[in-house]
Amino acid sequence: MKTRMLKRLLSAAALSVAVTAGAAVPASAVPSANPLAPITTAVSSASGSGSAASATLPVDTLVAARAAGLPIYEAGEVVVTYASKMGAYYATEYRRVYDVDALNSPAAKFITFGASAPDHFHVTDGGEVVVNMRPIEPPQIFSRLTYDMTPQTWLNSPPIQLQEGGPGVGIAFVR
Repeated sequence: MKTRMLKRLLSAAALSVAVTAGAAVPASAVPSANPLAPITTAVSSASGSGSAASATLPVDTLVAARAAGLPIYEAGEVVVTYASKMGAYYATEYRRVYDVDALNSPAAKFITFGASAPDHFHVTDGGEVVVNMRPIEPPQIFSRLTYDMTPQTWLNSPPIQLQEGGPGVGIAFVR
């Protein structure tokens, strides 16, 4: 099922890239090669076969995605939003990358499609996009954070890791 969802995500990504590229420049100026092709190919081949990605995902691809107007987010720390004797619930922090020089940092990067997401947010275990993560007052016995919900969800592919140790690159769709 994940492979099917990923293929739908990739086809939506390809459509978004085609629309973005077509709207940005005249048809005669559109390059023949899709600069995001290495990402979509590597993500689909790795998800289908479970093999590791080759070294075909350079930072130049992230720069090309950014130049095409696609937002890029990097994954930050994973925080525990609620913990008890029964288990824990987690949220992953994401920050939008604006600086081109920051695209080669070792944090996993996600090229995003769909709705516009906040510049800084967390994604819960259920895929909900939440903002304003803060501790509950007064402090509880078990670790607990609260946040403000948004109507958005975050669906991402697993990041493809580069053999040279560069940033892992994935694709995310925001609804």
